[in-house]
Formats: sequence, structure tokens, C-alpha cells
Amino acid sequence: MTLYLTSNNKDKFAASKQLLDKFNINNITCIESESGIDGGQPYGLDETKKGCINRTTQFDENENENENENFISIENGMVRESDTLWYDIAYIYIRIANKYYSGWSKKRWFPKELYNNTPKLIAHFETNSISRFRQLADCILEIINN
Repeated sequence: MTLYLTSNNKDKFAASKQLLDKFNINNITCIESESGIDGGQPYGLDETKKGCINRTTQFDENENENENENFISIENGMVRESDTLWYDIAYIYIRIANKYYSGWSKKRWFPKELYNNTPKLIAHFETNSISRFRQLADCILEIINN
């Protein structure tokens, strides 16, 4: 059985490997897909969830050839909590054997000053927060174990 990941991101791929043994999946195939969000980066919870689900449109249940394929879609978005605090969060949407799983990851907080400075933002997360891999891996385990 193959699991399709709607991204080529290495952290998303590594986190998705947790599904292999649990569901007797033989391999993960990465497919590039679009979130359909203007500018590509979702802001807010609604856009993050929508972008995640949009990435799975090629697996529409009404499309005969793809209706039984298994997928995992992961979308990270930025959310403004207040004037000075923002966080990164992921929405994860999974279909395996026509059963759906979904949920939100833990928040990774960062100060407003880092919002438009990607290198400093990454350095901040590496020093002051859980890694993206851990954020996603923990969430996947929680989703499939509930």
C-alpha cells in the first residue's frame, strides 16, 4: 500500500513515516500540490486548514481512479495571537482505507520582529521551540491514536 504525501518537505516526509507500520504501508510517495492560498503562505487558522485540505483535491472521492488512494496532507500556517505574539501551527489531514483523521499541532511561538526574517525565524525555532519534525510527528501520533 502506498501513502501519498502532498509535499516534498523533508520534515513532513520524516514525520509521515510513523504511519508506515501502524497501517501496513509499504512506501510514501511525495507529490507536489498547491494550497490554493493567495501568496502560498496561509495566515490564520481558517486559511491553514483550507490550504491543507485544498492540497488533497486530486484524491476527490468522486474521481474513480483516486478514490481509494491514501494520503496525508500537512500545512503550516502563521497565526497572530496579539500585536506582539505570533505562532506557527500545522493542520494535518489524513485518509487511510477511506477513514479520515485530522488535527492541529502544537503551537511554535515567535516574536513579531521575526515575522518577515526567515533565517532569524528558523534560528529562533531551533533554539527556543520544538523542531518542525517534532511538532508534526507528535501531532500525527496523537491523531492516529485517538
